[in-house]
Amino acid sequence: MFKKPTMSDIATACGVSQATVSLVLNNAPGTRISAATREAVVNAAAKMGYSTPARHIDRRPLLAMIINEVTSSPHVAGLIDGAAEAANELGYLLSVMPTAADEEAEQSALESLATLSVAGVIYARLITQQVTPPPLLGDRPTVLLNCYAVDKPLPSVVPGDLSAVMNATLSLIEAGHTRIAYIGGEDTVEASRDRLKGYRRALTMRDIPVDNHLVIRGRWTIQGGYAAFKRLQALEDPPTAICCFCDRIAMGVYEAAKEAGLKIPQDLSVIGFDNESYSGDMLPPLTTMQLPHADMARYAVEKLAEIIAAPRARHESHKMKLECEMIVRQSVGPLKQRNSQ
Repeated sequence: MFKKPTMSDIATACGVSQATVSLVLNNAPGTRISAATREAVVNAAAKMGYSTPARHIDRRPLLAMIINEVTSSPHVAGLIDGAAEAANELGYLLSVMPTAADEEAEQSALESLATLSVAGVIYARLITQQVTPPPLLGDRPTVLLNCYAVDKPLPSVVPGDLSAVMNATLSLIEAGHTRIAYIGGEDTVEASRDRLKGYRRALTMRDIPVDNHLVIRGRWTIQGGYAAFKRLQALEDPPTAICCFCDRIAMGVYEAAKEAGLKIPQDLSVIGFDNESYSGDMLPPLTTMQLPHADMARYAVEKLAEIIAAPRARHESHKMKLECEMIVRQSVGPLKQRNSQ
């Protein structure tokens, strides 16, 4: 008896994921699939006699995204938009269920899943952190987005905060700077701890002693950056470059540097983090690291689609870390020798 070929069959033949096959055969826009892979999938589908089934929009499988916070933060848009676009391309409908960081609201959201025909769940957090997956998720296909679990391993995706600040610091070193300060955030946030590790690791890699006087932990605000720079400038040997936990801190550094009569990047190099909407309009435009939230969300949906397509297969439950892109602008310059007193 003839067995109708499936996307899984094509994926096996080409050595790619079922999600990749779906993206190719549905001509999904904006995907980053190589021409060679696309051609291999199309040829395999034709050879097997595969035909794309007609879609019934009203019968799309439902994916639920449970997220603890939906605020004015620009990070939310990346997480939700990336997931929604990937779900649509793969033939799913995404339902976003914000819980306002309320445990009872999350409990209610999870209980409601039992009454819905939900194919899988994306359990998300606005700020990167370790979580304990709630028991109500049960054995339902689940991928963790911007969070991870230890006690109950599940596929997860988070940003590479440590490597991002390591790369930012290395770029300052390559520009000739050795007196590099780091203005971080509160240690209670995992991203803050990881970014500080990245800063220290970069210095160690280049045999530059870590001077704790150049490390300031404070508020993630413009005022926090302003105050931190004032403290740094009071040092006997102040920094010539600063790596900031976020763009808001960098904005405060800009203001304090201007008051001190310093020009960026001629007298002081600065790198931020987050690529906030205003960072490109700062004077000069700020070099910054961009969190890959949209790519993370897309990965989470594609991974979830793989699990749903092959529920009996063994799926890896490791923590995927996606690299943060450096948005190079004009706030970093070569070291300028200070005038001798």
